[in-house]
Amino acid sequence: MLNHDYFTPNEVSKVTSVSTRTLRYYHEIGLLVPSYIDDNGYRYYHSQDISKLQTILFLRQLNLSIENIQNYFQQSINDKNVILEENYAQIIHQRNHLNQIIDYLNHHLINHRNEEINMDKFNQFDVNEQYDKEAALKYGDTDYYQSYKVNRTQFSDSEKQDNDDHTNEQFNQFFNEMNQLLEDGYSADDAFTYQNIETLKKILQRQVPNADNQFLEYMTLTYESDERFAKNINKNRNDYLNEYIARAIRAYIK
Repeated sequence: MLNHDYFTPNEVSKVTSVSTRTLRYYHEIGLLVPSYIDDNGYRYYHSQDISKLQTILFLRQLNLSIENIQNYFQQSINDKNVILEENYAQIIHQRNHLNQIIDYLNHHLINHRNEEINMDKFNQFDVNEQYDKEAALKYGDTDYYQSYKVNRTQFSDSEKQDNDDHTNEQFNQFFNEMNQLLEDGYSADDAFTYQNIETLKKILQRQVPNADNQFLEYMTLTYESDERFAKNINKNRNDYLNEYIARAIRAYIK
């Protein structure tokens, strides 16, 4: 006679919220075989089987496939932890992305409650995060990047978003003014044109306080070679505005 450590599929289903159909499927593929099957084919799960089922459910939460879960149970403890470590990094990434969504939603509800949520700004927020990571890799050991990081630490998440919003507005105003000069036929090396680069420099200094002419040279290369920047600058403007601004910067720092 079975003791109280054994449970029927229905009982396991009630305890774990896993359907009896799924339990049967796990049995058929050998992922979770009941500890005892009587002569009539009735399945009974031991408490250890339920513990394994809880592990299976946890691994599914880590987005492991059934095949990978089967492989997991065949590994040594060390190899199992390697698998967990690999998926831990993915979960952290997902958590950070969710935190980003939460921060943006919180910013919208606090500061723009009477407006429709602007997903263009959220997408830009996402792009800014990507640029931050790339900047850390490329310029992490420079004084410019360190100045940028120190500057960011003085703001709360909401204040950072407000600052980014204001900076993006200033950038767009600058791009519009430069676009008008281009459309009006002013040369990039005309003094009237490149004097506007002083405005760009001040905008950049909101993010990078020690931005100087050398930093402007970095931005020139970025405007010319990074398609994402070019696309953002030229959006609804002249298709060559990014190159025009780059030439104006070089005329300014000459």
